[in-house]
Amino acid sequence: MNEIEQPSSMDKLEKVIEKKLITPVFQPIVSLRDGGVFGYEALSRVSEKGLFDNVEEMFRCAEKNELIWQLEQVCRRAILKGVYEQKECFDESKAKLFINVSPRVLHSEMFKAGFTRQYTSRYGIDTEKIVFEITERERIEREESFIETINHYKEQDYMIAIDDLGTGYSGLKRICTLFPQFVKLDISLVREVHISPTKYAMIKGMVEFSEHSGIPLIAEGIETKKELETLIKLGVQYGQGFYLARPEKELRPCIDEAYQIILENNSKKTTSNYLGVKRYYVKNIAISALTVPPDIKMENVLSYMEKNTEANGICIVENGRVLGVLTREKLLRQMGGRYGFALHHNREIVELADKNFLQVEGTDSISSVAKIAMERENDSLYDFIVVCEDGKYLGIVTVQDILKKSMEIDVDLAKSSNPLTGLPGNIVIEEEIRACVEDGNPCTIFYFDLDNFKAFNDVYGFEKGDEVICILSDILKQKAGNKQFVGHIGGDDFVMVYRGKPAPDFTESVRRAFEEKAHKLYSIEDRRKNCITACNRHGEVEVFPLVSVTGVSLTNENEAFGTYDEVINKLAVYKKAAKVKKRLVS
Repeated sequence: MNEIEQPSSMDKLEKVIEKKLITPVFQPIVSLRDGGVFGYEALSRVSEKGLFDNVEEMFRCAEKNELIWQLEQVCRRAILKGVYEQKECFDESKAKLFINVSPRVLHSEMFKAGFTRQYTSRYGIDTEKIVFEITERERIEREESFIETINHYKEQDYMIAIDDLGTGYSGLKRICTLFPQFVKLDISLVREVHISPTKYAMIKGMVEFSEHSGIPLIAEGIETKKELETLIKLGVQYGQGFYLARPEKELRPCIDEAYQIILENNSKKTTSNYLGVKRYYVKNIAISALTVPPDIKMENVLSYMEKNTEANGICIVENGRVLGVLTREKLLRQMGGRYGFALHHNREIVELADKNFLQVEGTDSISSVAKIAMERENDSLYDFIVVCEDGKYLGIVTVQDILKKSMEIDVDLAKSSNPLTGLPGNIVIEEEIRACVEDGNPCTIFYFDLDNFKAFNDVYGFEKGDEVICILSDILKQKAGNKQFVGHIGGDDFVMVYRGKPAPDFTESVRRAFEEKAHKLYSIEDRRKNCITACNRHGEVEVFPLVSVTGVSLTNENEAFGTYDEVINKLAVYKKAAKVKKRLVS
């Protein structure tokens, strides 16, 4: 009896393409700060058994037989249709859609035609919600042409992610060339990162790169609790993997267990990761010390101090209140000498305790406590400091720890600050906004962005361009005073976190003040015409209005902010709408 001839890979592939046997599944990309869904990676699965069990094998077969475009087209339509069928859920999640694209396909005019605004709008998806994942695994033949293609998609408001970082041909060079919006860390880096010093160090370095470049990281392939906790500790912004959620046909959130771990680990990450001095609380570096009741005998205290050579001293506490302290140095001095022990061993500790000690609240900033501590008299200059919460004992801090942390803060602030304006950068901005989201107190978050800045920069040069940016920075600093927060995202983008209720015409007052100063940088002729002539992004000559400011805001006066990602996404939408409105009016 003859064996039944099995279909070849080519036969299987042609069947998949002809009958469109692709089913999309969606795996959540989760914020490792708050557990919310930031996006979904769309993956393709063969919907009929007996064909391709391994999807990568199917794509390799398509490339080998020059059918990759046809296969990608089937996959893309299935993905967009899958999202459209869950449009309400997708819109509600405010998530982005990550789509894997081969560099070879990206150049194709047919692919470009398949991702026009008209095409994607048919499926109810805005182009700004779509992220193309460009794999690092493949060599790109014509780099310059590829960069032009990438820029084409960026101009259409698509975003770009570099996939599989850590396995590819060009590594960081490709990131620096393409300026993507996201970088995905390959599973080979993420796997067992908690026990691999090399992987830990590599990801730590990438986190630092991410913070300085403003390009968020997405860790792929998270499969264990330890991996997740380590990535949170390192500061990776987003994660993806079976431990967070498996790919499903339906758009699902992060599983409850992983969600709780993310929340718990972030609550443990106190504001010690925050680089702003105002919110760097002293309670985060407090340590425990021996607490005793006021009637304990001195000989018992001395015995304890002799056994615990690392102890800084003792706090005398009654009903949670600190009545006095006794440092190691003062205790040994009083109990030493020829008659010290004989005179004091049977006395109660409260009799010899120092009642004039430095006590601070846990929510006081490290910088303010350091200043107070160093202003003490010489004989108590290096005594430890008692930290309380609502007046009740919490712990102690040493002067050494205070000074060390103050230096770290200064260094971190210098690293995070924008070199042009001196304002805090992205890390501090994020933490400041998160603080507003968490505490729920009345707050308005402003986003300011310059209009027609590129044209001004092209005509008048970078030095004048920097001067324009500094004008806006100075105006925002002046209006913020000492009470409000101002941050510089980079380029011509600024954020102000205004605690309380700003004036109704706040953004308009910023615009007026800015234009009054910035327009003086133009030539008399350009001011008279109220416009300049420059090349647009496509190299075409165009007339541009004088530089101005777009300011948008989001307040929690009538409705809570939601998550950090929701705040950022809303501000981005508001800014884009405001700029479109300005263009239509002009």
